Amino acid sequence: MTEISLYSKFLHWLQSTEMFARPSKQLPGKWQLFEYFFETNGELKNLKEQQLAEFNFKWNIEFAADNQFIHANSLNLELIQNIGNGRWKLHKNFLELASNDSKTVRFQFAIEKEQLKLLKKDESGKIEFFGFFHRVS
Repeated sequence: MTEISLYSKFLHWLQSTEMFARPSKQLPGKWQLFEYFFETNGELKNLKEQQLAEFNFKWNIEFAADNQFIHANSLNLELIQNIGNGRWKLHKNFLELASNDSKTVRFQFAIEKEQLKLLKKDESGKIEFFGFFHRVS
């Protein structure tokens, strides 16, 4: 009986602490792309921070706590160019961006050490976008 009581107290503590903040608590804020991968013609390409600056490619996203997002991008990827501002929603390890014009893009995501990772694959498993973002203050 004591074990169950301690176990339930431990579970309550885990759910209440910010040390293990849920992704929905970590996501709001401004994020800036610093590296990404994409697949074209069967080849995986990688653009790093220096190359992004060289080509003036950027993607800045701001996630508001009220589930709104706004972004600015200059990437030469149709997937990203087609995303308008709108609402964001999390479901397990997926982040859904729903534009105000009804277009929706669903990414797998992770947040680790103040770094946001977004992954989008097509139906055949080809990487359409795999990006790494820093939090911007």
